[in-house]
Amino acid sequence: MDRRRFLRLLGSGTALASLPGDRKNGAFAGSGCPEAGSPLKNWAWMRGGIKSMDEWRRKLAEMRAAGIHAILIGGSADFYRTAVPVVRQEGLEIHAWIFTMMRGEHVKTHPDWYAVSRNGISTADKPPYVDYYRFLCPARDEVRRYLLEHVRELAGIEGLASVHLDYIRYPDVILPVALWPKYRLVQDKEYPDFDFCYCRICRDRFKRREGLDPLDLPDPPAHAAWLQYRYDTITEVVTMLADEVHSGKKQVTAAVFPTPAIARALVRQDWVTWKLDAVFPMVYHSFYKEDIPWIERATREGVDALRGRIPLYTGLYVPDLPPADLGRAVRGALAGGARGVCLFQGNTLTPAHWQEFSGAVKQAPPAGRM
Repeated sequence: MDRRRFLRLLGSGTALASLPGDRKNGAFAGSGCPEAGSPLKNWAWMRGGIKSMDEWRRKLAEMRAAGIHAILIGGSADFYRTAVPVVRQEGLEIHAWIFTMMRGEHVKTHPDWYAVSRNGISTADKPPYVDYYRFLCPARDEVRRYLLEHVRELAGIEGLASVHLDYIRYPDVILPVALWPKYRLVQDKEYPDFDFCYCRICRDRFKRREGLDPLDLPDPPAHAAWLQYRYDTITEVVTMLADEVHSGKKQVTAAVFPTPAIARALVRQDWVTWKLDAVFPMVYHSFYKEDIPWIERATREGVDALRGRIPLYTGLYVPDLPPADLGRAVRGALAGGARGVCLFQGNTLTPAHWQEFSGAVKQAPPAGRM
């Protein structure tokens, strides 16, 4: 093992946080995901910042001892090939966490690949909210081929457990309410600058489907068929990527907005229908000015909507959860029917956090017996 090479890959290749399948529960059998009545499975989204190999191994061991079973981490194919044996030696699974539609690396070479707002502004030229919010258009064949090639390479990496799709959506047409002051916005409706995608490809596809140009609609946000087109376009990409990854004998999961209704309204995700092996709603209560009990309610909404088709793992935002609140949040998620939780971000928890987390998961009944 080349220690310096591994640490360089770890520091430069890991993913950043998100702004806030027709396969039954047994789809994860063999990769550690629980059937009904089996032990819970807990996860952590991971970022870089590890300074030494010894520190990396200690962090993994600490997480495993506290009750984490799998990590979701971003990086290049070379990073995963190097990291897989290290993580597995520490008794954890490793899953490839990828940014799907939000990718800025083609702004100069393929500016036409990027989503266009109702005001005609491309995210390649002027992204909404923050500079890195450069979203690809999910309808373009070139974008789909690019994403297919990326997941195909990941699916071929031995020992990698799954591909985890993040930012599998359009830009937020409405931000979570707690973020409005940060950007000096009041988003009481869908405003043109944040409404995507109206590029030539999307307009032509919708016109072929419905006989209408979305720019000619008197009120595009209120037009049910235009809204459904966006749901369907993202779902098409999920299905395409899931089929490719499944053909490589890997699983496919996704990080999504916290409830089916919120996901559809804010980012055009109809995730209840997606061809996934598990789903990870980001139930970040503080983003929505909600209290800790909301975590249970939001989790239950997703669990009920899925009707047992796939497991749901509740994503928790640790920066807004002091240790005692983390324990309450975990217990609430499990009471809401989650098969486990996923912590953002796993390598920043304090010893007090891990103690609370470990106590909460050890007290929980087996999955499916709430």
